[in-house]
Amino acid sequence: MLSIYKFLIITRFTNNCKLPPYKGSILRGAFGINFKKVVCINKKVKSCDDCFVNKICVYRKIFEPCIRIGNRKIDIPQPFILEPPYEYKKEYVSNDYFNFSCVIIGNMIDYFPYFVLVFKNMEAKGIRFKCWKAKFRIERIISSATNEVVYDGKSDTLRDYKIPFTFRRGDVLKGDLLTLNFISPTRIKVGGKLINNLPFTLFMKSLMKRIITLRKFYDKDNEDFYIDYNKIINDTQTVKVVESSLEWHDWQRYSLRQKTLMKLGGFIGRITYKGNFENFLPFIKLGEMIHIGKNTSFGLGKYVVEFSL
Repeated sequence: MLSIYKFLIITRFTNNCKLPPYKGSILRGAFGINFKKVVCINKKVKSCDDCFVNKICVYRKIFEPCIRIGNRKIDIPQPFILEPPYEYKKEYVSNDYFNFSCVIIGNMIDYFPYFVLVFKNMEAKGIRFKCWKAKFRIERIISSATNEVVYDGKSDTLRDYKIPFTFRRGDVLKGDLLTLNFISPTRIKVGGKLINNLPFTLFMKSLMKRIITLRKFYDKDNEDFYIDYNKIINDTQTVKVVESSLEWHDWQRYSLRQKTLMKLGGFIGRITYKGNFENFLPFIKLGEMIHIGKNTSFGLGKYVVEFSL
């Protein structure tokens, strides 16, 4: 239904350092800065909109994707997700592991070598947090699809990486309960306002729109799975919430590009639904990898299915 490529980047710190409790912000920030340094060929231009190569620029395609309708520019979802280590540890010492994941959507996998170059540049420059600079070395990058090494840091060797993750369609629930555990802040808007409750219909609307949008822009040749959006949403009406511990979690980051503080709070916690999930499960399992809501490139909107399969 959507070609997904996921990689685990295994690194170790080479110095003692401190990091914030949620590391998605500094990880994605360092990734964006280094991506532009690696691929930008026209650094004198402040905005990608004014650059004469923006239609073919790899940075623009990955980090600032958009389409134009007439004179109007419309941003579209970024085709990648950086998943930080979901731990609240703040102090690290030399040789501690710092592993994070990278998800790439559809045909953007063609640019994976650029991702590796950016990670190597991050390795050389370090990740800044306040007065600290966390330095690390890349040991290897592993494909989640094959569990094999696709990049070896020691030999600086890149191997076959174009193998998408395969979703099993035979997964079934043991009962009529489905629990989702949102482990990173999840930002879903209704009527322009962020919400902190999640009826199943709203969850599926958010998830299905994300799947359809990503496939439209990054995987439109993948027609192996027909999606009847209206039927799926209509069928959600019979699924009810039976228990919820969702709570709001506030955090903010400073955007170097926009020169301002950004509030990126969202809900976290568990919610349990009751109903028949047979037709929804393939999409829900896909959602575990692509996240839902806004600002997913920071690792936000991450959930895992619990107590079900």
